[in-house]
Amino acid sequence: MLKICMVEACKDSDRGSIGAFYVRHHAGQAGYKVDALNNTKNGYDIELISIHHASNFWDLAKIKKRAKFRIVGGHPMQNNPLPAIPLSDVICIGEAETWIKKALKIIDETGSIDGLKQLPGTIVCKDWKKGDEIPTTNIEIPLPENPPYLNHERTNSKAWYVEMARGCPFSCHYCELGHSTKYRPYPKEHLKKKIDEIDISKGKKINFYAPDEASHPDYNELYDYLYTKGFAAAFSSMRVDTVIKNLPKVQTSHLIRIGVDGLTEETRFKVNKKITDDQIVQYFKALVDRGHVNFKIFMIVGYPWEKKTDYLDFFELIRRIRNIPLKKNIMLRIKWTPFIPQPCTPLGIVNPTYTWDDYVKILQWHENNDKPRREPGIWITNDGLMTPRSHKKQVEVTRADETYFKNYSIL
Repeated sequence: MLKICMVEACKDSDRGSIGAFYVRHHAGQAGYKVDALNNTKNGYDIELISIHHASNFWDLAKIKKRAKFRIVGGHPMQNNPLPAIPLSDVICIGEAETWIKKALKIIDETGSIDGLKQLPGTIVCKDWKKGDEIPTTNIEIPLPENPPYLNHERTNSKAWYVEMARGCPFSCHYCELGHSTKYRPYPKEHLKKKIDEIDISKGKKINFYAPDEASHPDYNELYDYLYTKGFAAAFSSMRVDTVIKNLPKVQTSHLIRIGVDGLTEETRFKVNKKITDDQIVQYFKALVDRGHVNFKIFMIVGYPWEKKTDYLDFFELIRRIRNIPLKKNIMLRIKWTPFIPQPCTPLGIVNPTYTWDDYVKILQWHENNDKPRREPGIWITNDGLMTPRSHKKQVEVTRADETYFKNYSIL
């Protein structure tokens, strides 16, 4: 029997991904036990390495090969698998539930990875030539039968996970989720069945796993169903243009997250995130009136057409939000993300314009605006800001080719 291990190439706090769990689960269904490790060790026939984000290519490069064959997969492969080629023996592009069963059987029966060439979404790296066409992403149709996942490995967020959908029904031009794979929601009755399978004695916290709540047409009904079963339901991100019309019955203490993703209305419409400043103000007013106090905005900056004066539009938007009548203090986090072109998207070939001037401008604005100017008021927190140096490195690896890690050895 093959000896197989899995390593998640990331920092400890990010380990325990649902995708890695699914791969181990389906390998087990095929009769192959997979040891989940933080670091590889000697004595294995196959090491499976899961990559969560493009920045994890650097983590992959640091892992010395400790098995005869290294198979690499994860969501970034759907966007651009090329940087992983010199660091891998086999790359799985796309979803891997049925793929892993077939791949392990072929290796088990032949002792070779050559037969994996017949599988969809597969690169056998020793045969790759620069300029070869990247295989089409492997997708699961129908969607696989996956169990609920209790995440034991992340100590601060033990919770059940139930996957609602794959892909995204929206096509924002900066985001790979709506471009790298086909949108497929699980049926409502299937999801209710999965919720019914969960052993609530092992944990009451539950998360729906999907790009955002707007990704599933029955989200509100399913969210209500969680409460009837006794779960403490977490809540994730949502779209401004859908939540105003149809907000789930979330607790007022929950963190409510939205993607704004453009400093100006002009930029948001240009990237197909068609929300206006008035809609954003309306969103905050509606939720504040309902008693919500905890908010987070995801903001992308550094699009190539942006002007330095565009920041003034966003700062004016925040001023309008601050003028909403309040009955209690509000917490607002802003997560700033410099634009990183994703190769599979319409903006994949453009060049970002994030500079040290942008970095300093954002930090200075927070320094002058984080505290409320009246009581009750809005407390604003900088929830993360990448330096231009780190941003440049991530842009490079995201759009890199197969020569980027050529000086790294997996032997």
